[in-house]
Amino acid sequence: MTMLGRYCLEENPEIATAGYIDVLARIGVSAHATRLTVSRMTERGLLERSRQGRAAYFRASEVGLRVVRVQQQRTFHDTGEEPQPPGAWTVLCFSLPETHRKERHLLRRSLAWESFGLLRDGVWLAPGERDVSAILAQLPGAGVDQHVEVFTAYPKFEDVPGMISRTWHLDELAERYHRFLRSWDVPDPVPEALDDLGRDLILASAWRQLLRETPRLPAGHLPDGWPAARCHELFRTLHESYRPDADRRFAGILAEHRMS
Repeated sequence: MTMLGRYCLEENPEIATAGYIDVLARIGVSAHATRLTVSRMTERGLLERSRQGRAAYFRASEVGLRVVRVQQQRTFHDTGEEPQPPGAWTVLCFSLPETHRKERHLLRRSLAWESFGLLRDGVWLAPGERDVSAILAQLPGAGVDQHVEVFTAYPKFEDVPGMISRTWHLDELAERYHRFLRSWDVPDPVPEALDDLGRDLILASAWRQLLRETPRLPAGHLPDGWPAARCHELFRTLHESYRPDADRRFAGILAEHRMS
C-alpha cells in the first residue's frame, strides 16, 4: 500500500508480479511472500488482476485507490490543527452483518486511519466534529451506511481524561514514538534495506503505523513532552533525503515491468 500511494496514485499503472517482487526484495521480502501478499490484496478487493499472455499484472482497484488516498493525506498532508469545535466529539456506531465482512474490515481500517478510537464494541470516538462521508464512500457494498449511525456529542461528565484513557493507551503510544526515534534517529537506519527505495518504503510504512494508532487529540489532553512533533520532523527530513534516488529507482522498475 505504501508503494501504491507513493508511485501509482496518479496513473495507476498495471505492474507485473515481477515488478512487485523487485520492489519488495529491497526490504527483504521474499518472492513467495510477495506473491501471497498480492494475491491476498486482490481477494480483499484492493488490487485488480489482468493478463497479457501468460504474465499477470496488477493495479489498484477503485477501493484500493480510495484507501491509499486517505493514507497519503494523513501521511504527508496532515496539518495537525486542533479539532474543532472545542469540546465536541464525533461518535460513530455500527453493527455490520456477516454478509458485509469485507466492508466491516475496511470500515475499521478507515476509522483507525482517521484517528477514531474504539471506545467499546461497535462504538468509535474521535475529537472534534468529523465528516465521515469520505470514510463511508470507501466501502464497496450497497446499503452499508444503513448500518452506521454518527453523532456529534459533548460529554456530560468531567472525566474526559478517563474516557480518553479507556479509548487510547497513550503511555504505550508514547513508547512507540520513542522506539521510532531510537530506530531512525541514528547514522545508518534500517541497514537491511538495499537502497533508498527500500529505506523510503520502510520509513513511510513505519510512520504510517504510528499515525494509524495516533489520535488527533487537543494538546491539552496529551501528556507533557509528547514526542509526536519531533518524530514528524525526523520523518520529513529522512523522506526528503531518500526521495530523489527512490523515485529514480522505482521509475526504472516501472519501465521494465509495466504492461505495454
